[in-house]
Amino acid sequence: MAFVLRFAKAVRNNWKKSTVFASALAYGVSYSNEKYEIKQLMRHYCTEASRYGDVKISLNQRPPKVLVLLNPAANRKSSEEDFQSYCEPILHLAGFEVDVVKTDSEGHARRYVEELATLPDALIVGGGDGTLSEAVSGMKRRPDGAQCPIGVLPLGRTNTLAMKLFSAEGANSSDLENVRTMANAAYAVIAGKKEKTDVMRIEVLPSAADETPPEKPVYAVGSLQWGAFRDILSLRDKYWYTASLRDYTAFLFNAFDGGHTWNCTARIAYTEPCTGCSNCYRDFDDQWAAAKKQEQQPRRWWSVFVPRSKTPPKTDYSKIINERCSVRHEIEVDPAELVVKTGNVEATEEGASAADAATKLDVLVGEQVDSSFSFIGGSWGRVKNRQFLECPSKEHISVRTIELHPTRLKVEDSDPDLYYSIDNEAYEVRPVRITLVPKAVEIFTF
Repeated sequence: MAFVLRFAKAVRNNWKKSTVFASALAYGVSYSNEKYEIKQLMRHYCTEASRYGDVKISLNQRPPKVLVLLNPAANRKSSEEDFQSYCEPILHLAGFEVDVVKTDSEGHARRYVEELATLPDALIVGGGDGTLSEAVSGMKRRPDGAQCPIGVLPLGRTNTLAMKLFSAEGANSSDLENVRTMANAAYAVIAGKKEKTDVMRIEVLPSAADETPPEKPVYAVGSLQWGAFRDILSLRDKYWYTASLRDYTAFLFNAFDGGHTWNCTARIAYTEPCTGCSNCYRDFDDQWAAAKKQEQQPRRWWSVFVPRSKTPPKTDYSKIINERCSVRHEIEVDPAELVVKTGNVEATEEGASAADAATKLDVLVGEQVDSSFSFIGGSWGRVKNRQFLECPSKEHISVRTIELHPTRLKVEDSDPDLYYSIDNEAYEVRPVRITLVPKAVEIFTF
């Protein structure tokens, strides 16, 4: 009892030191407990993965070959360490033959996939939304038209599609949940469950005086953003000294700067969503190309004794007439932000199927900024809730194709730089056509 009294008296007389010591002790206990839970979680995933590997060995199956496109600069250069700690062990224990290629510049992943002689059994993208967009663009640009399923490892700062597929709904952003999301993404490649995913094709519209050959299209899985919000958010790394407050600091210091795109003045021409008809059947025909190629492969002699599986008949979209599909609608807009996004990053409404979300693009025409202070408050709310694509909009349009004709373009070197953000990668503002390509790539899902 005397010891307890002396201890209480010492705490009371040295309450500042006691408070600091107690806080440090609580942090140490919490940190140790989280590291222990991460270790136990990884042990569970590695045990499950090793079972897949044992089965392949017992059946003398050829180890699947996977190519990992790893962006070592992603997530402030921590992606490589995360991959080696939480993703690579799962793939190796499952008996996969893993080849890792590290990207070293912008566009490296796109060029590598486009020029690859033979695609592997699976392509795994280790990075953020930009790295995924490059990999998909490279695959869709391949001259031989070859395709393979894609695994998405959330190793970047922004992982919109991966977080939707592999993160538990309502989960916090703790280290444990981040590790669980990365492990889920790696385990999905092992499990082999795949889903067709829609993308949008973005093509630069040639001008009448432009004699250069047309540029190759860019493919995006998530969104195209244009406006002050994305311009300012891209500057957050300048305020690294504010640590976790860098996003908020960027808006506080730049909301009064007139150099950003506060007016996305443009003429928009769009066509309404269509589930497939004679006007747009070429875009819908890609999903059947792989099945047709499989049917044309020579069959083994014993296959005549094996009953053939029944496949649904292919829809002949060339004979379906939809008069509204080719009707162009034009409007003039002048918002502070414009967002075009696919169903991959759009929350599916209750009662709507995933197929419904994949037959349209969503265009959000933002509002004008009333004041810098209201812009700061609204931007902070979006950052806090991680709702980067949910801009306050005065108009919401569902489209199949859309053409953006910006009124303001960079003509001379002295003009300010204007950028779109396509899956969080910067592209110069130019007139573009955006087309929905449904069921274009296969993505491993959980």
